Amino acid sequence: MRRALRSRIVRTFLITQLLLEVQFWFPVYLIYLLDLGFSLTTAVLADAVFRLVAVACEFPVGVLADLAGRRRSYLALAGGTVLAFVAITQIDSTGLLFGAWALWGVQWALTSGVASAYLYDLCAQNEPDLDPTRVFGLSRAVGSVAVLISLLAAGYLYEVDPRLPFAVTAALAIPAAILTLTLPEIRAPRQHTALKSVLENLRDAWTRAGVRRAAWLGVILLVFGWSARILFQPLALDLGLSARVTGWMYAAFAAASMAGGLTAGYIRLHHRRATLATVFLLILATLAATAQASWLGPFLFLPVLGFGYALGTTVLEVVTHEVTPQPVRAMMFGLVTCLGGIGIAVSRPALGVLTADHSVAFAFGVWACVGVVLLGLATAILRRVH
Repeated sequence: MRRALRSRIVRTFLITQLLLEVQFWFPVYLIYLLDLGFSLTTAVLADAVFRLVAVACEFPVGVLADLAGRRRSYLALAGGTVLAFVAITQIDSTGLLFGAWALWGVQWALTSGVASAYLYDLCAQNEPDLDPTRVFGLSRAVGSVAVLISLLAAGYLYEVDPRLPFAVTAALAIPAAILTLTLPEIRAPRQHTALKSVLENLRDAWTRAGVRRAAWLGVILLVFGWSARILFQPLALDLGLSARVTGWMYAAFAAASMAGGLTAGYIRLHHRRATLATVFLLILATLAATAQASWLGPFLFLPVLGFGYALGTTVLEVVTHEVTPQPVRAMMFGLVTCLGGIGIAVSRPALGVLTADHSVAFAFGVWACVGVVLLGLATAILRRVH
């Protein structure tokens, strides 16, 4: 870890990630819309628009990112963050609400593969002696620190001015863009700069068994681990946790995620398959345990879930980069996120309905049962990973 931090390029990139990964908006965005006078139905419809736009844009944005180059794409991510969150602060009508949420969906799609592909290529081009797993572990930890800080501060910012959490998010993206200008661009072969060649490269990459396995594992882990987050807030409400205690619950989850990202840096090559199998089992166990003893969920089971999910996604991220050709790395992550997003678009509303019709514990139990099937699929894939 210390060796990675000695690199100016890695340090600069990590600082930009810290500035772009903040989530001051997360605990308050629904409250913000309700305070603006929008109904819960309108807010939910806006969220549906956001999800649809994000999923629809994942793959096209990945294509454009591979065509435009890593640094320019990363600059577009910073610029999109500024535009999206400034637009949110200006909402005063239903039209602006849906427009801002659609813009936010495009910005969200940019986050999927652009930063990850840029970091891996920066290391490969400028710091070939560094272990990418440790660098990605640091990146994951920095992202978790950003989330932890912003979750704890969001409520206080909202009390000062309801628009402030979104304005601060936009403002922090400006120095991130400036810092990005100090990072090198990635050299790409000239033949890989045309749309036709990029799509051909993606088709050729998909014919490789290692690429397909990594991609499907990524989709399964994304759907399995991310979908469960829709149950966190209902769990807190069901247990009667105050807003402050709920904030600490999310902080504990973020802290555990940071630990998971750092731990990934110490997973050796021959232990990756066992680690990924353990991660799927760990997530399944935490879901089942929360269903049986929900009162232990917020500060025991959910942080363990966060640790496992961060560990698994970090290791799998590096594996995916290693087996995917350089010209289509951002596109491959866009494809994985798109496919996972389709699954999440089905699972999250279904879990919400189960919570409303039955209970939070019941929804956790059902998702654990689904997890048995997902674990079986992941195990079948992992058996073929060498």
